[in-house]
Amino acid sequence: MARTLPLVALLAACAPLAGPIPLLPYPGGYIRGGVVEGRFSLALPGTPLFVDADEGAFYAAYPYELLVFDGKGLRTLPLPGRPRFLRARPGLAVGLDQGVYTEKGLLPYPALDAALTEEGLYRVDGRGLYLEGTRLRPGAFGKVVAWEEGVVALGGEAYFHPEGKTLALPGVPRKAEATACGVLLLLDRLYLLRPEGLKAWLEAEDFAALGERVWLSPPKEASCREVVWP
Repeated sequence: MARTLPLVALLAACAPLAGPIPLLPYPGGYIRGGVVEGRFSLALPGTPLFVDADEGAFYAAYPYELLVFDGKGLRTLPLPGRPRFLRARPGLAVGLDQGVYTEKGLLPYPALDAALTEEGLYRVDGRGLYLEGTRLRPGAFGKVVAWEEGVVALGGEAYFHPEGKTLALPGVPRKAEATACGVLLLLDRLYLLRPEGLKAWLEAEDFAALGERVWLSPPKEASCREVVWP
């Protein structure tokens, strides 16, 4: 004889998933369950591994493909692997096991993070900061952000290149993005980093930034101009 499930179990199995759909920030708005809202408006075919945006386009990285939406049309670019990171600014850089994909081709440099600038590809690999094949400084850097006329490599310390200035950090950043005011770091909370020092700012679980505007999770919009320096 087949067993009959208790009524409570049957109701639980049929009930919809509880809780609100989380909002994930990107530079320009939020993604709600695969629907992009804000500066760009589109429905994604599935949950991307990484998203980013520059002034003119939205990017979503999936295994073996990159979606690019410019507000008018959607392009699909093939990727030779599974993305490890995505940076839309200042130039498109997608980290892969075999190197860094750019719109001009695959650069055969291993990287945990990278910033494609006019000078070339700045990258970090946990052992140092490099400009393509040349190591500029040793260090356990896991993030690198292009800011103003140089880059900032980030690990247990921040290293400003080409100035050569270093600042100790209270932890290793989980995320870092450039703003019009400095470099935003996600540690135990959100911090703003400049050569003058580090300022704690807001509680956040995630964030995205473009210019002076910042989109936070839990959902909130702010301006980095709110951070007051002495």
